[in-house]
Amino acid sequence: MNRTQEELNLILEELQKKQEFIFKQAKQSDLSRKSIAPVLEELCIRISKIMACDRVSIWLFNEKRTLLTAQNTFHKNRSTHTSGEIIRAEELPSYFEAVQQERILAISDVSTDQAMKELLHNPFYADKEVKSLIDATIILSRGIGGVICCESVHSRTWTYLDKVLVASIADMLSFIFDRLERIEVEEHVHSLAYVDPLTGLNNQYSFTEKVIEQIEGFEKGQRGVFIYLVLDQYTNMQSVLGPDGADQILMITANRLKRLFQYPAQTARLAFDHFIIFLPFSGELESEMEKIEQIVNRLKRPMHVSGQELYLTFSYGASVYPEHATNVKYGVQAAYMALQSGKEAFVRKSGRLYNPEMHTYLKETMLSEMNLRKGLDLNEFKLHFQPQVNCRTGEVIGFEALIRWQHPERGLIFPGEFIELAESTGLIIPIGEWVIKQAAEQVREWKEEGLKHITVSVNLSPRHFLHHNLPSYLDTCIAEANIKPKNIMLEITENVALEDTEAVANRITLLQKMGYSVSIDDFGKGYSAFIYLQHFPIQQIKIDRQFINGLGNDPKSSGIVQTIIHLAEMLGLQTIGEGVETKEQWDLLKEFGCSELQGYYFSKPLPVEEINDLIHTHRRGRKLLLPSAL
Repeated sequence: MNRTQEELNLILEELQKKQEFIFKQAKQSDLSRKSIAPVLEELCIRISKIMACDRVSIWLFNEKRTLLTAQNTFHKNRSTHTSGEIIRAEELPSYFEAVQQERILAISDVSTDQAMKELLHNPFYADKEVKSLIDATIILSRGIGGVICCESVHSRTWTYLDKVLVASIADMLSFIFDRLERIEVEEHVHSLAYVDPLTGLNNQYSFTEKVIEQIEGFEKGQRGVFIYLVLDQYTNMQSVLGPDGADQILMITANRLKRLFQYPAQTARLAFDHFIIFLPFSGELESEMEKIEQIVNRLKRPMHVSGQELYLTFSYGASVYPEHATNVKYGVQAAYMALQSGKEAFVRKSGRLYNPEMHTYLKETMLSEMNLRKGLDLNEFKLHFQPQVNCRTGEVIGFEALIRWQHPERGLIFPGEFIELAESTGLIIPIGEWVIKQAAEQVREWKEEGLKHITVSVNLSPRHFLHHNLPSYLDTCIAEANIKPKNIMLEITENVALEDTEAVANRITLLQKMGYSVSIDDFGKGYSAFIYLQHFPIQQIKIDRQFINGLGNDPKSSGIVQTIIHLAEMLGLQTIGEGVETKEQWDLLKEFGCSELQGYYFSKPLPVEEINDLIHTHRRGRKLLLPSAL
């Protein structure tokens, strides 16, 4: 199709207008999938004019590039727009292969071209009016992201100018879709930091910020009540209904809480079946507590989950600001103590208001029930080890040491049940030292068996990490075990940074000079995670399992994980994908360039005896390959 000079000038003018239009839209701070829809309609109309074609469609690939979804299709002859059409690679393999191999796919006769042989039978081409088409791939920062397709109902030989024009248009679309994806990733990161992903409620960070803001705005005489609420039968229901059924229970509960505790009340999910509510009030406390009791009773209405009708009960504890606590942290703690005190007495359906005597009583009860010092003295603590593997080869290169308490009466107790108490009593230091010593001795044993380069990661609490004796104790243990500092990886959480940024940075620098490596655990869980990399000279980051869980299902999770890995590469840091449970997750992390992996797909944490059995069974010379990695 030959064009006159005047037509060419008009085309270039229209192209410049299109560039300005796209740039203006991409700069919008509220850019979203919804707001972009009318933008795409206008773009398709303009592209139709520039390319002198009869149908223009913009398509985006899914993450695996196995299907294309139409974002907008403009039918010039009918002056209509449609969207949402889907074409699949399994139905149209020739087209999908062609469009990903060539930047420009220009077809003069669609009836004879090999790339179109299956596409012509697709419902999108049911009218058989299209004679010629020209496609250009939309290249995003993550790779090929989609296709712009221009079609003509007349046979047409596409010129060099046509190809240049459609490529330029595709590049403009790349700009706007890249901008959209970046905004979505940023919003998703922010959401993960402030919103509970399962229920949509505030998480603890968001709850704390909002309640602090409310309290600061209180007028004279205004008060607030903290309500710490749990489901009485949640653990049993989890066992009977499984994780999906348990999640449904939590979502139903959350939705009821949203309706029953509306603004100015603030509601959050802390963990598992633990919810916290802050309810401002100005009247009598007794009247407010009666209202709360009535609301909790309304929560007990039957739930229909997995085809069953469930009758659940709830327990709660309450504390009042400012009588019982002068800030959010202590308000939540006081409400939790009231809850625990009530459950001690009634087990279920308890509801109590905090009084100061509860603190002393609960502390004494816990200390008598969980005598940590006795557990240390009687050597009741054990280490379980979870393998860490090379992402590329699957070879085991290290283990994470995880403490367990083999209680003589209660059986195996996980750290979540005693670490907090250990920190509050100061026993976290001797417990942490015991872990370091045992880990160093275990490395020595494995080195003597020929695993020369194995490493063991140990978790350090904020209090222990900054303890003045830690560096000298580490060197003592290393010397006694006759191993190298590089054989021990020290893991800290982002919470360590909340203690004293300068002290943490100095401690990491000192440990690094001594030959130890420091890893940030649960990376990305906190909203300020990336900022920490500016201040701390760490060597490794462990990507939090909540991002790994979404791989293969949630493009946003994949985008976040890729961003973290790419950032780590630029900073010269190693990365560990934590919580890998499927081969698909492994394959994606390998594609993204992750350094190491850890998770149940390879092995759950095991006692040292079972780890040694794995070593003896699956060792190949100096290499250890677990069955799942073969």
